[in-house]
Amino acid sequence: MRVLLIYPDTDPLSIVPHRLINIEPLALEYLAAAIPNHDVQILDMKTDHHLDYSLEKFRPDIVGITGTVIHTYRIYEILRQIKKWNPQIMTIVGGTQATLVPRDFDRPQVDFVAIGHGVDSFHQIVDNHEMGRSYLEIENIAFRHNGQFHINPQRPLLNLDSFPLPRRDLTDRNRNNYFHLVWRPTALIITSVGCSYHCNFCPCPVLTQGKYLKRSPELVLRELLEIKEKYIYAGDDNLFFDYKHAFRIYELLKEAGLKKEYYILSRIDEINRHPDLVEKWAKIGLKKVFLGLETFRDDELNLLNKRSTVENNNRAISILQANKIDPLGAFIIQPYYTQKDFDSLLRYMDRMKIYYHEFTVLTPFPGTDFYNKVKNQMLYSDYRLFDLAHSLFPTAVPVQEFHRLLSRLYRRALSPARAIRIRPAVSPFHHLRFIRLIPGLFSLFKNGRHAFAALRGVSRNPQRD
Repeated sequence: MRVLLIYPDTDPLSIVPHRLINIEPLALEYLAAAIPNHDVQILDMKTDHHLDYSLEKFRPDIVGITGTVIHTYRIYEILRQIKKWNPQIMTIVGGTQATLVPRDFDRPQVDFVAIGHGVDSFHQIVDNHEMGRSYLEIENIAFRHNGQFHINPQRPLLNLDSFPLPRRDLTDRNRNNYFHLVWRPTALIITSVGCSYHCNFCPCPVLTQGKYLKRSPELVLRELLEIKEKYIYAGDDNLFFDYKHAFRIYELLKEAGLKKEYYILSRIDEINRHPDLVEKWAKIGLKKVFLGLETFRDDELNLLNKRSTVENNNRAISILQANKIDPLGAFIIQPYYTQKDFDSLLRYMDRMKIYYHEFTVLTPFPGTDFYNKVKNQMLYSDYRLFDLAHSLFPTAVPVQEFHRLLSRLYRRALSPARAIRIRPAVSPFHHLRFIRLIPGLFSLFKNGRHAFAALRGVSRNPQRD
């Protein structure tokens, strides 16, 4: 059977950093590997918008599509277009939003919803479709049965090593287009999934049912040996959570003599508990670590249930910098921030010499406890605005001013002058590489006009069909 796997583009209403980050659709590459006996193609609409051409040329029997909350309406639209082209095509939706709120995809153009890490359920749907068998025994899926939206029994993911290696050959034509900031091209890999912490704003505990699962370090090495790219983005929720696991991967990479550079995600706790592990990974190419610092104030950390302190954050930053690893400081911008708060945040970043950064406006994700708690306080429920750039809550300053201040923060934080001021030991040539990022930031947040204009005419409860 011919199976077309799609990663959607985004609606213009959403603010997405296409010119700063574009990562390969690893989930689709895993799905493709799970059905080796079928003819599979991947259409990454972030870089290739020719859906009609793909349908005409490939003529798929099955279409699978994945995405996040901001892709929800776009998924509806794409699948409507596919069903209009050929109503007989079977459609399957997966991804984070399908897992968090599967009933959002109870739509005529959606035949099946794959819930969770859907590699096993996806290949079972495809096989059963080919063999004409019932779908009632397939765990972790939802579909319409006897006129009702039916959710089959759920079983948590137990073994990552059962997944085949992803089919990166299916994205060969796009691989030079996958990047993270100035790292081009960049490959994405997963060595573990899940996080046992319960930050109230984070959907991860819901997506993985609070579990932490690891891949065999030997399998991780095997995959890395097949990856051509020098730059590796490890997309684990918390790579250093299991010391023995992370240490074994380090040993294997060191023995193999791989010459790659790594960007990983880690919690503050693991950095502070295992400075020796940080030092070891630095020697094999660890260059950047995403740190969920969230804020520069202890009271805000408590509100987010981070179970940490600013002092702990500072200690982790110092450990990374002592090993010549750049911390990428992730901060949550609260709707009550005024210019004083924005300026204080930048002063904190200067003091701690944080150059890489991520600013996300506080956003409750549907399907989480936090969303259920605050949804009645939100001004908007249009999923296109859940892009971490729009404030869904009333702001302390006029909304246009709020987005202007956010734009100003981005521009000041990434300015070459600031880079030279807080990172004098780094070569000027290295700083010049970051000039290419400035147009991307201007295109996203120029004076906040895009963000503010996007809110005009958006209803509180849009029609989702």
